[in-house]
Amino acid sequence: MAGDIHALIRLKKFAVDEARRGLGELLAHEAELTRREQALEAGVRREQELAAADTTGLSAMAYGRFAESVVIDRGRFAAARRNLEAAIAKQQDAVAEAFNAFKTAEILQRQRDARAAYARARKEQDTLDEIAAINHARRLAGAAA
Repeated sequence: MAGDIHALIRLKKFAVDEARRGLGELLAHEAELTRREQALEAGVRREQELAAADTTGLSAMAYGRFAESVVIDRGRFAAARRNLEAAIAKQQDAVAEAFNAFKTAEILQRQRDARAAYARARKEQDTLDEIAAINHARRLAGAAA
């Protein structure tokens, strides 16, 4: 029975590790999304500077179409971020749930170990008490003789 709980603990630890791994992947996706958003904004600043510096006005005309695509990209990024944040929150809940199950199994094993140690100590004390009682009875029998 005790071996079964150790297997359960290993299984629960594996579930925690898998949940954390999944959370790490989602956080990496979030970092990549942030990097791409920052690159887009840097591109917008570059294009604005080029359009402002162009004296012919051709860059300003082209900037209008660029700005339209940026608005679309920002919308896509915002939707992706909302979806990703929801997935991260869900995965964080899964990590917490897996961790709680793991800790519950660990606590159960600790309690079982403590009860077994108490039972061993009590059995050992009973044996020592019996030996002491026998020795005492022998001393009394030897003194009476």
